[in-house]
Amino acid sequence: MAKINNLDDFNLVTSSITSFSHAYLFNTNSLSNVLFYAKEFAKKIICENMDKDDIDITEYQIDNDEYDDLYIVNPDTISIKNEEIEKLFQVMMTKSLRKNGRRVYIIYGFERLSRDVSNKILKFLEEPVDNLFGILLTENIDHILSTIISRCQVMNITFDNNDLSVELIDSMKLFLTKIKKCGFNAIAYSNEFFLNMYTDRNKMYEAFQIIEKVLSNHLNKIYQMKYDDNLEISEYNDVSINCIINIMDITNKLKMLIKQNINLNLLIDRYIIEVSKELKYVKNSRNSI
Repeated sequence: MAKINNLDDFNLVTSSITSFSHAYLFNTNSLSNVLFYAKEFAKKIICENMDKDDIDITEYQIDNDEYDDLYIVNPDTISIKNEEIEKLFQVMMTKSLRKNGRRVYIIYGFERLSRDVSNKILKFLEEPVDNLFGILLTENIDHILSTIISRCQVMNITFDNNDLSVELIDSMKLFLTKIKKCGFNAIAYSNEFFLNMYTDRNKMYEAFQIIEKVLSNHLNKIYQMKYDDNLEISEYNDVSINCIINIMDITNKLKMLIKQNINLNLLIDRYIIEVSKELKYVKNSRNSI
């Protein structure tokens, strides 16, 4: 059972794997952050034995959620529905058209499965399919069937919120609030939050990680799970679960672009526009009811 505290630990552990198991269980204290690790691990599985050109193309597609042999179950409700798992089975049992034929599925918030759905996954794990790999993500391993845990390689991945700058947390909470209140006009205030980050990609990446933590913490509060008061953003109390998850997807997608050769100022503008559209869409939907 590997214990991992940072990305270096993760890369060290995963680089030593000589043969991939058919199922992994990532036990963590932050689902939003561990999703990045899961996608990085999916790259390692899928890209093994590929040539460099194919690796570059595949990693780009995975970063931009365009790779059809990677399927992520990311529920927009408190529990994962039976229909979502049935769709997973249907998609994953379809033969891959790619050269290495490898397919990976990721289930976010695995503890949210009902017992009936868990038993379906158990049967799936008991009869492994060639070139099919599962990555299960959980914040509460105690709520998972022991028979499922025993069939997975478990990795404990812990993130320390105490390492985060209080000032940066507060700044990102204010940034999200500004978007909610001002919409597209929040672009005029972007320098207020990011001015010192436009030449520091690592700092910008950290800022987006904090945004993910704030949003994930907000979901935990909605789900009546353990949450951190320091990350609470009450201004989003009237925002739907589905909208929060969509904003998390936007955050993760653009976060992946930060370390590429992209203009960070334009990236922030794009983030504000996409999040504003999501919030405006939800607001308009409510007004039309």
